[in-house]
Amino acid sequence: MEEVETPGTTTIAELAAFLRIDPAGTAKAAFFVTGDGRLVTAIVRGDREVNETKLANVVRAVGGLRPAQVEEVRAAGIEPGYGSPIGAHDTMVVVDEIAARTPNLVAGANRVGWHIRNVNVGRDYTPDEIADIDNAQEGDACPTCGSPLVLRNGIEVGNIFKLGTKYTAALGATYLGEDGAAHPIVMGSYGIGLGRAVACVVEAHHDSKGIAWPASVAPYAAHLVAIGAGRDPAVNETAERLHALALAAGPDREILYDDREESPGVKFTDAELLGMPRILTVSPRSLAAGGVEVTIRATGERSIVPLAEVEASLTG
Repeated sequence: MEEVETPGTTTIAELAAFLRIDPAGTAKAAFFVTGDGRLVTAIVRGDREVNETKLANVVRAVGGLRPAQVEEVRAAGIEPGYGSPIGAHDTMVVVDEIAARTPNLVAGANRVGWHIRNVNVGRDYTPDEIADIDNAQEGDACPTCGSPLVLRNGIEVGNIFKLGTKYTAALGATYLGEDGAAHPIVMGSYGIGLGRAVACVVEAHHDSKGIAWPASVAPYAAHLVAIGAGRDPAVNETAERLHALALAAGPDREILYDDREESPGVKFTDAELLGMPRILTVSPRSLAAGGVEVTIRATGERSIVPLAEVEASLTG
């Protein structure tokens, strides 16, 4: 080992820049206190981050973990910002597996402005545990097959919980076992989050204009837009009739009716944003062309459909 002066380098980024080395060549120390008062020193490689859940499981932290205070760290002979397990006492040292097998790391010297080169786990200090305590990163090797890890974003749509006998024991809910004795029922629960499921649908079915609901989950079967209804009785009558037909056909045929006195641009923008499977536009132009302009939201395809066919689609 070799001590080296490193003034003003209390972070891994500062240390790596000062020594002109990769952060992966350093050892990062993080300090926690368990619910029962034990100081835990966690060591990961400088390019990694501590996973507190993994660490808590390794040290069997009663009541979880909290960040250690400066005074608690110094009481163990460790200098915050320049800390390492070397020369430390009264602390449980847990080293991540990757850091443990990386040779000649730069670690803190436990005095301000100094670090130590060529630190090796096992030779220069003995940890209490060597375990997987860091966050997984893209490209990490699978511990079973060695294939690189690929990260993908996801949404937790549902979950399962093992409740055990926490509630049944308190309520005296039991079953008769094969041994003839009463035992508390072991409970579990599962659920699917409606809001999260909807978020998944939107994530998969949207574009720059807004949502494009699949017909199977759309809030409404179609979005009816009346253009110029206040000025053209034929437009108003046609739109009102279509809306009434859809209402009479039942709740599964319900359509969203936009009869606001807004500009066509505002109405079309809102219709694309809300994203019902079909946009039905009744306007003087569509009626003159022989029917209703039908836009398929998912594809943007537009066509003039005869009024009788539109009515049949709303009621059939």
